[in-house]
Amino acid sequence: MYKNISYLYAFFGFFMLACGAVAVDLAGEQAKTALITGAAGGLIGLTAGHFLNRGKRWAFILGAAEAGLLSILLGWRSATYFARLLEVMQQPQETVTTQTAGMSFLLTTAMLFIALLTLAVSVMFGKQVLRETK
Repeated sequence: MYKNISYLYAFFGFFMLACGAVAVDLAGEQAKTALITGAAGGLIGLTAGHFLNRGKRWAFILGAAEAGLLSILLGWRSATYFARLLEVMQQPQETVTTQTAGMSFLLTTAMLFIALLTLAVSVMFGKQVLRETK
């Protein structure tokens, strides 16, 4: 089972890296936090996936902890972006600002959804993975 979880962590890492790159492409200089979150989360996820594939128990703990911490962080950021999007929608401004706020919210929510999914799978199969790894 730990091999399957390692592939999940690797997918999680690639997804986080891709979301960070897309955020920078769409929002430009304003997406520094998304780039940092995506790059750091992606590299940690890829590291956890690689070492878990080799049977290292600490890699599972690292991946599950990362998914948990990113769920908290991205939940907070998603709520903040949603509040900002509501403010922008109520004020008559340019559509570029609305599009940037909307894209920030959508990307952060997508990252949150994948982090929560990764955390849920890690918790569901945690005992089995911990038994199989050293």
